[in-house]
Amino acid sequence: MHSLAQEIRSFSRANLRKQRTRVTTLTGRRIIETWRGACLQVEEEEAEAAPGGGFVPDLSADLQVGVVKPWLLLGSQDAAHDLETMRKHKVT
Repeated sequence: MHSLAQEIRSFSRANLRKQRTRVTTLTGRRIIETWRGACLQVEEEEAEAAPGGGFVPDLSADLQVGVVKPWLLLGSQDAAHDLETMRKHKVT
């Protein structure tokens, strides 16, 4: 059985898959971020031939809280900032 230290020592960056992250700004501009070596390369994605439908930002508060275990709650930062929601779940 390998120890964690052995696993870390045998780690090679060459085994990692190349990763690209597509970012869509609020204005609809699309940017592609790619790591090359130790540098982050940013390029703008070309516009589609047909105009896309875009997206509508949802600015309403997400106050839903899920109870995973009696001592473990799952929710958004909106719920964490809402005192009434926190009191309802006895977090404060």
